[in-house]
Amino acid sequence: MSTLSYKLHKDNSRGQFQNNKYKEKELRLMTTFQLREICYKEKLVKSIINPLDKDELIRLIMRYRGIEESLFIRKYDKDGMQRVQDFLKRAQKLILDEKNVQCPAKITIYDSLNTEVFDDYRVNCNNKLDESNMILVDNKFEVCTIFNLVAVREENEKKYYIVKDGEIPGMESKNKHYSLLYFEKAESELLYNIYYGIEELNPKHVKFYSMSILQFEIQKMKDTDIPLAIDFGTSSTTAGTYIDNEASFVKVIDVAKENLQVTFLIPSIVGIKAIEDHNIEYIFGYDAVKTSKISYIDDGLSIFYDIKRWVNDFEKMEKVIDIHGKWAFVKRKDIIKAYLEYVINLAKQQYKYNFKNIHISSPAKQKYKFYMLFKEILQDYVVENEDTLEEGAAVLFNTISELIESKKYIDGEKYKALIIDCGGGTTDLTSCNFTIYNNRVSYQIDIETAYENGDTDFGGNNLTFRIMQFIKILMARELMKDNGDIRNVILEEFDVDVFRFVDENGVLKIYEKLSQEYENVESIIPTKFKEYEDKSREDYYKVKSNYYFLFDLAERVKKEFFNNPSLLKVLLTSQQKHNIEGTVIGFDKWKLSYMNSGLLETVKEPPEIELNIYEVTVLLKADIYNIIKKFLGKLYDEDRLFDYSIIKLTGQSCKVEIFKEALKEFIPGKIIQFKRNKKDGKENYDLKLSCLRGSLKYLQAKKYGYANIMLSSKMPTLPYVISAFTHTGEEKILIHSVDRNRAKGTISRFMERIILKLYLKDTNDCTRYEYSYEVNPEDFERIVPEEVVKMYPDVITQQDTDNIVNDEVKFFVWAREEEWGFSVLSVLRKDEGLLMGKEAFFSFENDEWETNFFDGLK
Repeated sequence: MSTLSYKLHKDNSRGQFQNNKYKEKELRLMTTFQLREICYKEKLVKSIINPLDKDELIRLIMRYRGIEESLFIRKYDKDGMQRVQDFLKRAQKLILDEKNVQCPAKITIYDSLNTEVFDDYRVNCNNKLDESNMILVDNKFEVCTIFNLVAVREENEKKYYIVKDGEIPGMESKNKHYSLLYFEKAESELLYNIYYGIEELNPKHVKFYSMSILQFEIQKMKDTDIPLAIDFGTSSTTAGTYIDNEASFVKVIDVAKENLQVTFLIPSIVGIKAIEDHNIEYIFGYDAVKTSKISYIDDGLSIFYDIKRWVNDFEKMEKVIDIHGKWAFVKRKDIIKAYLEYVINLAKQQYKYNFKNIHISSPAKQKYKFYMLFKEILQDYVVENEDTLEEGAAVLFNTISELIESKKYIDGEKYKALIIDCGGGTTDLTSCNFTIYNNRVSYQIDIETAYENGDTDFGGNNLTFRIMQFIKILMARELMKDNGDIRNVILEEFDVDVFRFVDENGVLKIYEKLSQEYENVESIIPTKFKEYEDKSREDYYKVKSNYYFLFDLAERVKKEFFNNPSLLKVLLTSQQKHNIEGTVIGFDKWKLSYMNSGLLETVKEPPEIELNIYEVTVLLKADIYNIIKKFLGKLYDEDRLFDYSIIKLTGQSCKVEIFKEALKEFIPGKIIQFKRNKKDGKENYDLKLSCLRGSLKYLQAKKYGYANIMLSSKMPTLPYVISAFTHTGEEKILIHSVDRNRAKGTISRFMERIILKLYLKDTNDCTRYEYSYEVNPEDFERIVPEEVVKMYPDVITQQDTDNIVNDEVKFFVWAREEEWGFSVLSVLRKDEGLLMGKEAFFSFENDEWETNFFDGLK
């Protein structure tokens, strides 16, 4: 009987297998038996204990012994450059000519800047090319720099671009005779190994294609005073500047997609690539998204999705873990800094300008807090403050510019506008009054803004979560072979007049069945990874993978329907399917695990789920109406909505038509400004870019003197109440919501070592958080009444201190709108003398009570 075996070396000895590396394409050509033989010789014990199928064996080998299909030289190594140069000089050179390889005649690189696809250095050929390393040399084979040739799939056709990491230096030759050498795959990998000194190689020959380069230049970036504008968002960030009087936006490639997709939206996502000696290497945006998708379930890689919320507590430490399990603690502000510098570097790469001035728009309610953070972490730049537009005002200025350009305004007339901004994590309502004057030499534009209301718990992520709940329920029931029609059972709950139902019963009531079923299937597909922190490492990461896998799937479903209004249905599948009605959303089946006989097992054959536009619309309708009602209900009841000539929707989440439908319950559609691109079903950026576009138009008008713009801000309306209880148990409101003139109050206690409890309530009178202000006798210092009043002139009066009796401690509580929080100060009278305690500041919003969709509790 013959024996099947796969010999990796002639002597088939085990000891030689420890440093072998494999590529996925090669493994796919092997039999299951051959793959098991590799696992045995590589001592991958998991395959011996639990026999795996072919796909699982390939994943196991790739995880521990895998290498990328293309080995690119991307990190600078001085000795490596010398090794490559020595090799090219001594080796016998065979110049190939079978392929007609054509490259640009002129290449310009910039010192310390990446060369990217957007630089458009294309390589064409009449035959197949490989991704490879390309070496630029002079006529003496001195290495001038190292490029990479990368393949980008555009409309299902591969196109090849020359790129380079900015870390790899360049050198201009004195004789100016340049050749660009293209190496096929085997030779390219040989160069890679020589460069990094992986093996002691001494080949005698080298083959390559040689193309003449007429001009090669190394330039430095130009300094510019033109500001770079950034709209830092919860889900995505945009950036841009104005070039030749036109707004220009930073572009990125969505590397997570198979086909080339250029977008202006930079995901506000940060991942941890590597931790070495307390030095942290980050990955950002779509690179982080892609890494998350291709990582293994129990890698433990840290990916952060909600970094804008961190501004509330940016000094807090976060534990970060890389793909190898190494960990460290990093301050949130350092992660935000790394992300913003990444965005700035993207702009530098595309525009070749060294930006010195940075304009970052911020929420109206936290403008001061954002500015203080950005000023601290971006010390190499001038972060604008006085001329910085709030997010709502930036959106409005874009509208004002359109009115001026189209001449659809009345000179000197006062306009009132409402801006509803539904972003990824929050929704805000801002009111604006503006007047336009066309003076002799320029326009005069007066703008007054005021923060009116907001919901820190509602945004695009809420809508994604509703879809995720539905997907999880359907998948769990399919896995359990449940024949019940759970889909219709859930949807029947929404077979009512949704708007009227929410009016009468509140929004939570209509989602009761959905939420109940979601909790029921937690025992089948668990997603609450926070509850698994005391379980095994493998189970924790499986449950965490479940949540992120389902949330990402729901986000993709949401985007498909939002971006394509004519789309009727989508199919979620792990199989390759084409030419079917609707859109196919493929997913990696290895990311999902389920409970089987008390054990978490990877789902080998996940179910296919079909969703249609009716189901998605029904799931989101109540939530969207509820937020619109929260913002506009009181204005509608008081008959104040018609005071506004413009009501503008902005933010990517406002793409969905339900927003406009909900608004029509309160106002006529004619005054709603809502844009949707009807040219095609692809992504439309108007709503997201309106803030950035407004900032750029504002900066341009100021820079060139087109307009004299006067900005002012009213004290923001607080969407919260701060209260405390008297000794009789009566609740006393200290800071009132909505009423701008009642933003301070006092409450008294008998002096002991006491703790004052303060309660944060929302506009629905729901207690969201409890604060504690501790009073210790040793914290008090003697002070004269006049000095207290002098220190806090807007908070404490002489009468306030005169009314304090012996052994009474009076607590002064007042809002600090700029910092989006409040302060508490205690003043005590003892033996007829006045003593003052320590002032304490508390933020309105923090991690303890805000809804966080990535906290592991959902």
